[in-house]
Amino acid sequence: MDSDEVAAFWKHARVRGKVAWLEAFIGQHRESTLPPPAFSFAPEPHVAQDMAEAVLDGRRTAVSTLRSEFPSDDDLPRVGDLAIVLDGHEHPVALIRTVEVRVRPFAEVDEQHARGEGEESVQAWQRRYWTSLGADEGSEVVLERIALVFPQVAEATGQVHQYT
Repeated sequence: MDSDEVAAFWKHARVRGKVAWLEAFIGQHRESTLPPPAFSFAPEPHVAQDMAEAVLDGRRTAVSTLRSEFPSDDDLPRVGDLAIVLDGHEHPVALIRTVEVRVRPFAEVDEQHARGEGEESVQAWQRRYWTSLGADEGSEVVLERIALVFPQVAEATGQVHQYT
């Protein structure tokens, strides 16, 4: 991940995504000046690319993480949190905002959440978690609903726009 590229993306996305629209009236605020965390949805480039594209085209509107991955309640995501999504080549492509956070037992994840992660059913979502993350019915899962705040626009040539 190129931190300069992320910083340039953030500079552009915070204005275009209307994160910093009040700066003209109230001055700069921490939320609009410090870049949010940047991450890929998966370590495998092809999976990260597919998931980033799913966010950009609206197929992915939810994220889940095992509760055990957060050291304390203070580390849990919060409504309003921003994040920069990286594609399979670790380039920033989207700014997202957390719009809902729920902590549920693994067995109580609902169909709506599973579909928001791009799964066809909650059973398909559970199979993915059983195999890839080692979750069991007693595991707690942090469920986030996300909204796309700003997508990176591809040029007509198909080249990714570089923010400088």
